Amino acid sequence: MQDLLAQKDGPRIVSFNYGESIKGTVIDINPSRILLELPGGATGIITKKEAGKYVSEDISAGMDIQAVVLNPENDAGLVVLSLRRASLDMAWAELNQLFIDGRIIKIKIEEANKGGLIGRYKGLKGFLPVSQLTPLNYPRVPDGSGAAILRKLEQHIGKTFAVRLINVNREEKRVILSEKAAHDEQIEQTLQNLNEGDVIDGVVSGVMKFGIFVTFGGVEGLVHLSELDWSHVSDPAKKYSIGDRVKVLVIGKDGDKLSFSIKRLTTDPWIKKVEEFSVGETVKGKVVRWNQNGVFIEVQTDVQGLFSLAQFKVERHSELKVSEGMEMTGKITEINFNSHRLELEKS
Repeated sequence: MQDLLAQKDGPRIVSFNYGESIKGTVIDINPSRILLELPGGATGIITKKEAGKYVSEDISAGMDIQAVVLNPENDAGLVVLSLRRASLDMAWAELNQLFIDGRIIKIKIEEANKGGLIGRYKGLKGFLPVSQLTPLNYPRVPDGSGAAILRKLEQHIGKTFAVRLINVNREEKRVILSEKAAHDEQIEQTLQNLNEGDVIDGVVSGVMKFGIFVTFGGVEGLVHLSELDWSHVSDPAKKYSIGDRVKVLVIGKDGDKLSFSIKRLTTDPWIKKVEEFSVGETVKGKVVRWNQNGVFIEVQTDVQGLFSLAQFKVERHSELKVSEGMEMTGKITEINFNSHRLELEKS
């Protein structure tokens, strides 16, 4: 009986299983391995390979650390452990909880490909697709070429992005991130508070042949070519670059589709030019062009008048008996501020 009681009070036998996570106390450490005291008096070993990114200055004797069992007992009677595997397990568990909670995390971009950006969170690779980038970081290129898109994306390498997890799957080793989702609340609030007629400060996020894109508060809108300036703009790239700060007027809002204007924040110079003209006045000018609308004459610099096609008693403009530079006289019937022209009646 005394022998049985002695055995009961003696060392407790603990068995370990592959993949099990256990805590041990560091008893010795050198550049090639770490030794741990484990429950039940067993000794664990972590090789340099399985220590992962951890080095001697990160771990010291007497420290309690968590590790994963790779081999319950090797030929030397030691429990082979992995600190790297344990850190990955904890990282996956943390990512899964962050995904469930919908929390925002920060990642540093390390790589880029035509499909998006790649960063790491505690050793785990995460993919940020192009479609999940905010307008300011979206690789908008005029010709849409893959090479140009990649060059744009590569400019983000080294930057830190705030993102939300939209898919976490350890079995498939898949972590999908979204920058747009991280700004959902901001975008929603911006759209709720935005109204036509508002003047906002934004940043140019894209320059295209048909206009420029401007972003602010997580949303983006288009300043069409016709809304850039009162005078004709042939190439927006000559006036604007990505990153330029601009002031715009909100002229349209359809859900999250926004239309902006820059020119309407200034006085239309055409209005000043036509102050000297009045309805009923007779004016003259030289023919500059003609089309199905009629014949246009230049009354003065940047001021044109239009004789409607109906006044010439022809069905098609190709039947008109006019030539460029030909002088014509007419009476003003309307000063058309929308079309920027004088409506004329033949004298």
